[in-house]
Amino acid sequence: MALTEIQRPTKAQFYGHLQSIATEMNNIMHRWRDSAEFIGRVQTTDLDTMGVSDTDGSRTDLVEFRQAINDMIAVWDGDAVTPSTAPGDVCDKIRKMR
Repeated sequence: MALTEIQRPTKAQFYGHLQSIATEMNNIMHRWRDSAEFIGRVQTTDLDTMGVSDTDGSRTDLVEFRQAINDMIAVWDGDAVTPSTAPGDVCDKIRKMR
């Protein structure tokens, strides 16, 4: 359905909204980059101490999750990316972790 005259924002409002969304996305990408770096610094002994075993593939899932984050950041940065795994599949695995 087309926007009516009452619903239609001004050009300044429209661009302001887009700028706000772009700023929010940029902030999210910085948080993701920080998270990927944190996951990359986690050692096997740290995971052992936290009780994260690899019997269920959790450690492999973490590595894939970090790679998926890096792939999405690369897309945001404008780099050419050929994902090794589907980011949606990786995120589903992480959501299901307990």
